[in-house]
Amino acid sequence: MYRHRLLEKTLKDYLDTFKAVALLGPKFCGKTTLAEQFAKSSIYLDPLNKNDYKTMLQLNKDEFLSSPYPRLIDEWQLIPEIWDVIRHEVDHKNGRGFFILTGSSAANLDATTHSGAGRISRLTLRPMSLYETGVSSGEVSLHQLFSKPVIIHQKCGVSVADYAKWIVKGGWPEGINDTEQQSIRRMRSYVDALVKEDINKVTSKKYNENRTRKILESLARYTASETTNKKILFDLSALETLTAENTLLDYLDVLNKLYIIEDLKAWNPNLRSKTVIRSTPARFFIDPSIGATVLKLTSANLLKDFETFGLFFEALVIRDLRIYAEVLGGEVYRYKDKSGLEIDAIIQLYDGQWGAIQIKMGSHLFDDAAEKLKKFAEKIDSDKMREPSFLAIISATEYAYQREDGVYVIPIGMMKD
Repeated sequence: MYRHRLLEKTLKDYLDTFKAVALLGPKFCGKTTLAEQFAKSSIYLDPLNKNDYKTMLQLNKDEFLSSPYPRLIDEWQLIPEIWDVIRHEVDHKNGRGFFILTGSSAANLDATTHSGAGRISRLTLRPMSLYETGVSSGEVSLHQLFSKPVIIHQKCGVSVADYAKWIVKGGWPEGINDTEQQSIRRMRSYVDALVKEDINKVTSKKYNENRTRKILESLARYTASETTNKKILFDLSALETLTAENTLLDYLDVLNKLYIIEDLKAWNPNLRSKTVIRSTPARFFIDPSIGATVLKLTSANLLKDFETFGLFFEALVIRDLRIYAEVLGGEVYRYKDKSGLEIDAIIQLYDGQWGAIQIKMGSHLFDDAAEKLKKFAEKIDSDKMREPSFLAIISATEYAYQREDGVYVIPIGMMKD
């Protein structure tokens, strides 16, 4: 059964705006299924049929590109020249929304001779948020937060144990109804395929399986942290005497192109003072279940180790905030300055509106988190940019409410776009 995705409206808007859309994201996040909701004809490429379709593209291009539109070309990167063929095709067509290209690797975008700017727009689909899986009640809307709502004192029905389970299960559409053990088996297979096969399909280079696993393990331990490459290289030294930093960068680049990791960039606002802002990104997997699988975590493990649980809870929240923000045309960033002031998430919309968020599992951390949010808001130069639309603490606690100081407390199990 198809589960509705928040990106549906965005994809429709893109098809109404551009001549073609490239829908990208990690394997099994639901790209093809989402595209099928809009496509009126389809071509499904796989390693067994790609040569046949390559021949068709060369000898009978019109049939390959034929209507009705939108025409879905699934896993287009198996025949990289498709990008330039479609770019050239839509240059000579009046109208919009002719093609949807889906793919699990961004590597072939580098090899295309033309970016497709203005014709082929790119859109990233991530695994499902808690709201899309039906876990979050959606009683608190990110869109409404930007309108400064009054949140009534509301109780959340999602428990701490539930969050632990969904960190391990992840937001993969095919696994939503799986038990935790089934999800673990599914994700172990996913990671095995990644390190043994998928990573070697991206470029002509070959990547060492043990080194890839060690890098993934290091990234998992540093989830939600501003970790330098030097620390990852130190972890690699347990496996091999010396790994050059350029080699590590190559591995990280491939993992990015496979949509396995997605760092959180630093935000650079206009400040009242000349505070030095740290630019090191925070490390995240596109879904926390990948890191949990690499570290062999279960929900029971997380409930016994709240330090690790806290990091993976932050990863869960960042995944969901990215999904909700993208629907609103926004992006998620992180802030840290030389003084040590750190804000876990900044959401900025296209029109300049922004809100600041601290991610804290328990209420004993709320006072400190609220103080940091208010201190941060005071640093912003309001003559050059807007005041924050909201300051909020995203939590794993039971209730959504607004504190006397104006800071919202919102369980992630109540949020939606």
